[in-house]
Amino acid sequence: MGTEQLVKKDTNVTLTVDTDTITESNKNSAVVFSDDWGDTEIPGDPANYVSLVDKNQKITWTAVAKNGTTPIYIENVKKEGGSSIMKQIGRGNGHNKFKAKIKNDNSIVPGTEESYSITIGLNGYEGIAGNNENGPIIFVGTQVVYMNNYQNNVWNSIANAPFEIEGIAGNNAHGPIVYSGSRVAYMNRYAENVWHEVAPAPFVIEGIAGNNSNGPIVYSGTQVAYMNSYAANTWNVVAIAPFKIEGIAGNNANGPVIYSGTRVAYMNSYANNAWHTVTPAPFTIQGIAGNNAQGPIVYADSKVAYMNSYANNTWQSVANAPFIIQGIAGNNSRGPVVFSAAQVVYMSSYQSNLWTRVTAEPLDPRSFTIDPRISVNN
Repeated sequence: MGTEQLVKKDTNVTLTVDTDTITESNKNSAVVFSDDWGDTEIPGDPANYVSLVDKNQKITWTAVAKNGTTPIYIENVKKEGGSSIMKQIGRGNGHNKFKAKIKNDNSIVPGTEESYSITIGLNGYEGIAGNNENGPIIFVGTQVVYMNNYQNNVWNSIANAPFEIEGIAGNNAHGPIVYSGSRVAYMNRYAENVWHEVAPAPFVIEGIAGNNSNGPIVYSGTQVAYMNSYAANTWNVVAIAPFKIEGIAGNNANGPVIYSGTRVAYMNSYANNAWHTVTPAPFTIQGIAGNNAQGPIVYADSKVAYMNSYANNTWQSVANAPFIIQGIAGNNSRGPVVFSAAQVVYMSSYQSNLWTRVTAEPLDPRSFTIDPRISVNN
């Protein structure tokens, strides 16, 4: 009797979204999951929908509109509970795709499950930049708004970006920088209200940091490049990162800081061109802000931690945010500012350790979060 060889395969999950009728109250029935293992969700019950995955293979999510026409953006995929099966979670090749690698750890056995959340948006990606010295900047799709005075508590809008924004950096002292694909544009004077494009990046960008004082920093995979002069309009590539990057912060005055999982590394001298790692973060990071002058700030779900001294090399936690965080900005000089959909809160003092809420941002991302599961195949 021969031995049957099991063939490992990737998993492809499709989210069919009824974009014509979806609301927050009916989202569980308006988004139906299916995959190429033959599993289809009983409509209205995504929490009990389970996709099979093979160890050391990939999983890809693709969101499609039931009507066949409405664009859908997958904002994020995050661990919710159970075992940690996925790693290297990030955007796929297209605004409606996300991907992850399934771990190959010995601790992961057949039947091991992980709950996760997947967030979709109908009006484009959403993101945040800025700091508490000058206030936050938020985008949805091509639209950008900013608040430069917490006392006045008023959002101001600027001209639409020249493309659908995938990510944002910068601050209100010198304006925002945005990207899509390999395109980068900046606005350095709100009074002028004009976007300027620079030379295309040397790769398709996965994330951006920096400011208009010293220029942008971008990454893709393990590659990092920076532009420190808009006049010269030239990208410079630095040493390959020590891991596949999941997010970036920092500026060209002090260099970039990057993360993957719980790992954080920084480069504080382009001349030395060397990466340095710090103590692992206290949780699996979902986003990063800060800079190498005052240290990084990271978050996962509603948790926030910061490191304000590479010499001390210690993470400190603050009070949980009042919601599950979707994005973070700020620095350790004046603390972080975070958002979730239209909600924005900031912490200006680690000593007071209190979050302060500002007026809801006026852009509507029409985003919805669903909570299914994955399970390791036999």
